[in-house]
Amino acid sequence: MSSAPTRGGSSGSASGTASGPNTAKPSGSASSAHNDDSYAYTHLCDPSKLTVQVTRMTDIPTRRLITVRNNGSTSCGLSYYPLVAIGNSQSADQSKDVRPLIPGGLGGPPAYPVYAGRTAYAVLDLNPGGSGSGPATTLTEINVLASQNMPNAATQNFPLGGGSVGTPKLGLYEAGVADAVASMQGANTRQQ
Repeated sequence: MSSAPTRGGSSGSASGTASGPNTAKPSGSASSAHNDDSYAYTHLCDPSKLTVQVTRMTDIPTRRLITVRNNGSTSCGLSYYPLVAIGNSQSADQSKDVRPLIPGGLGGPPAYPVYAGRTAYAVLDLNPGGSGSGPATTLTEINVLASQNMPNAATQNFPLGGGSVGTPKLGLYEAGVADAVASMQGANTRQQ
């Protein structure tokens, strides 16, 4: 189990805009025998079967949309939220990395289920109290580990894309972008 994302994983692209929500559950089919919540609760996601992306949200420049798509043929489980650290890509010292606040009071199912061919959404706001402009920062990248149970080598690194970093907030995985934004707005707890 990982405690924080680290550098050294694969690099990702952070260009593009946020797409709409994908909230539909799969309909019954021959392959849906292993495409349900109960299967996902007992089968954690394999990082090699996921596509992780970070994109700047066009409505508020300090927000980034984290998408995790399950490219596998069965459902799988993620932790409640991705592990995120905002750091400097040139620094070997990760002790100065910034970890966002997360929603408190977590409980419920053992994992967040992601159906085959579907996407989980989480929103990161780098500076909820700011406008996205401000003093230059030495922070240059967003390090994302899709699930806490994955090895640190599965961490993906995305360029920060400029702007200021205040007290960032991260929401839980949700089935749609609007729900992910609402979850992020309730973040009030430091990560362990």
